[in-house]
Amino acid sequence: MTGIGNEIWRAFAKVNLELRVLGQRSDGYHEIRTLLQTIALHDEIRVSPAKTFEFTATHGPGDDSNLVVRAVRAFEEATSIKVPVRMELIKRIPVGAGLGGGSADAATTLLGLDRRFGTRLPGERLFSILKALGSDVPFFSVGGRALGVGRGEKLFPLEDEADYWLVLVNPGLTIDTAEAYSWLTESVSFNNMLSFCARFVSPQRDDELALDTGPNDFETPLFRRFPELGEIKRKLLGSGARFASLTGSGATVFGQFSAQSDARKAISVLEWELDVSLTRPVKRSEYFREMFKN
Repeated sequence: MTGIGNEIWRAFAKVNLELRVLGQRSDGYHEIRTLLQTIALHDEIRVSPAKTFEFTATHGPGDDSNLVVRAVRAFEEATSIKVPVRMELIKRIPVGAGLGGGSADAATTLLGLDRRFGTRLPGERLFSILKALGSDVPFFSVGGRALGVGRGEKLFPLEDEADYWLVLVNPGLTIDTAEAYSWLTESVSFNNMLSFCARFVSPQRDDELALDTGPNDFETPLFRRFPELGEIKRKLLGSGARFASLTGSGATVFGQFSAQSDARKAISVLEWELDVSLTRPVKRSEYFREMFKN
């Protein structure tokens, strides 16, 4: 058994650089194509020895409905180990904001317990547990930049692109994912695998093409219902962002900037009226190095 003392685990958020919804599947889920990227914004899970499992959270549910607790229970069921630790979840990733906070917490918890107790769950078994916790939870066992297909759980790691800065704008809205999906209309003809992949596969390594990420299909219905989201995107682009988009099913909108100085200038314009923060992409190597660094 390793790491039996106090530890801090970091659960990093993500943005969807692109998100296309192709339609509803026979199992009731939606077929998607998405380009995912981990970012420096993160929650902390503070772990310490205890006689029995204890859990508290600075924000959100503190009971079995929390994905951290669900991950602990899944680990106990898979390993027959009762987890004698106290976990304190320090939330910094806004809830219901399209940044994957709950999913990141769940994946980090499961990976952390596997590491702490030295159980070394087989990859297939680990993936099965992660997928059962949520469609986007498996991404947080990959990190960096990755293509997600199917429900988002089929993942293909990509070469990292991290030479830019991100301004996150959270309007304070909480949008239910299932409800957001219900607002989508039928996919249009260009929502197909070939056209999706062609957007970021660049044999000539054309940096402009590689960074020209595409749309998020949730923008049209959400901007119609919440005009302030479209206004945020316009302000980011007007402040010098080379690209701006909704992430996930909302409600956070982010802008991509080439230089940190440009991003800070944009924040100075936006921060008086909105919840605005500066962050950056986290490469896969850094992601795993920092997750359990103490």
